Amino acid sequence: MRKSLWILALLVGALGASSAYADSFDATFTCTTSCVDVPTDPGVDFPGPNIPISFFSQSFTITLDNFDTPTDSYTWSIGTSGSGWDFIITDVTNGNSNCGPTFQIGPTGGTPYGSGSVNFNTVPEPGSVALLLLGVGMVFVARKRMSQSISPAN
Repeated sequence: MRKSLWILALLVGALGASSAYADSFDATFTCTTSCVDVPTDPGVDFPGPNIPISFFSQSFTITLDNFDTPTDSYTWSIGTSGSGWDFIITDVTNGNSNCGPTFQIGPTGGTPYGSGSVNFNTVPEPGSVALLLLGVGMVFVARKRMSQSISPAN
């Protein structure tokens, strides 16, 4: 009875704990004007995230400021820079603009254009209750296997 009392105390503690979220986010790019392409991103970590972006057959990374948070409002746009193009992410909440490297038009030509918004959605971690139940289940399975492997002494 005493051995199972600690499991009950651990269960009560886990139920009182809130679910945690990781610092990982999925970036969702939406187009608000006519776009030649919609940027894609495999995911980012805050603070000061490096955002790997694929757009118009180009791959590059933009680093946001450390003061930018995932709950701020962001927009993306394309700007001209001499003979190339810049991909720009602007934090509308605090006014910071972050520009990727200038890229040239590829051999197929064309003009990259478009603009839109960027949203960061959290990637939830498993809840503490689910992890606790998994651990308790593993303890009972291990206990059952241990009792089966011990042969009674004759």
